[in-house]
Amino acid sequence: MAASAVKAVRGWSHLTLGVQSVVLRFPGLTQVRWSCYGPEYRDPQIDKEYYRKPLAKLTEEEKFDQELRKTQHIKAAPVMKTSSVFEDPLISKFTNMMMKGGNKVLARSLMTQTLEAVKMKQFEKYHAAPAEEEATIERNPYTIFHQALKNCEPVIGLVPIPKGGHFYQVPVLLAYQQRRFLAIKWVITECREKKHRRMLMPEKVSHELLQAFHSQRPVIKRKHNMHKMAEANRALAHYCW
Repeated sequence: MAASAVKAVRGWSHLTLGVQSVVLRFPGLTQVRWSCYGPEYRDPQIDKEYYRKPLAKLTEEEKFDQELRKTQHIKAAPVMKTSSVFEDPLISKFTNMMMKGGNKVLARSLMTQTLEAVKMKQFEKYHAAPAEEEATIERNPYTIFHQALKNCEPVIGLVPIPKGGHFYQVPVLLAYQQRRFLAIKWVITECREKKHRRMLMPEKVSHELLQAFHSQRPVIKRKHNMHKMAEANRALAHYCW
């Protein structure tokens, strides 16, 4: 039994060496991954701006491409990609970070209720305001959401860097992904830990977003505190090089 197994292993090793020698002998021959789509299939168009562009502003090439797509085979779009005009990467990121236990349905429902609560509060404020102040009240929940997170994003952060056996908090400029992550994390943490437990999550998040939209509440203060700490440690900035 052992002898037959050794012979089988040797046979497979000889076959592998043979394939490698063929590949090295013919440089143009490369191993490719099989696809379920033939060469006549085109890649899907998932850019939302492509569909939002009015027909009158399309060039002749774009019109010809749209007509050609009606008769050609198109590949299926990736699972994580969509061409929906309602898709927002920042809202999807916020939903994923708010999700617990992999319950994506519940997280999406909470996010939808949050945007509805923001819109209802702003419309109540709009109808209660005098006529000269109505134009200054923002009622689009998507605009409020983006502006609120932008107000919470820190510009400078602190990174621990070891020097001489000690860790120093060195101020560094944060990338866009880091600024966005900290802003979302601070908002969700503030809603979960500092708010009243009997208050529903959509009510907490909507209240925090509206306060951050007007540059108020503890999340903005937390950003200012980080900037003050970075300003106090500016003498250590040369440690990042």
